[in-house]
Amino acid sequence: MSGPALRQLRTRGVDVVHGAEVGLPEADDPEIFRWAQSEGRIVVTRNYRDFAPLVRALAAAREPFPGVLFLPSSLRPNDVGAHVTALIRWINDAEAAAANPVENGLGWLS
Repeated sequence: MSGPALRQLRTRGVDVVHGAEVGLPEADDPEIFRWAQSEGRIVVTRNYRDFAPLVRALAAAREPFPGVLFLPSSLRPNDVGAHVTALIRWINDAEAAAANPVENGLGWLS
């Protein structure tokens, strides 16, 4: 997610980080995925092509991970408000269900 989206999420109390903020500015997708797994963090990305196979591999190995949320193409990259709204809605739904719906899998923001 973009810097402005991260800042807005943080003002709403959401614990979010960007790879560059945790020492991974040039990391490839598998490295980011491993870091998120080790830190218990969900990855939020548009990159289905690279992350979906990583999800499938860990799921097949029955290795636990927090999950991946994909941003759909209907959410324009520069529409910060839509990104923030979609993620806040997802968080609220997950909290209401008292569960992480993407744990050990993937999901889509809408």
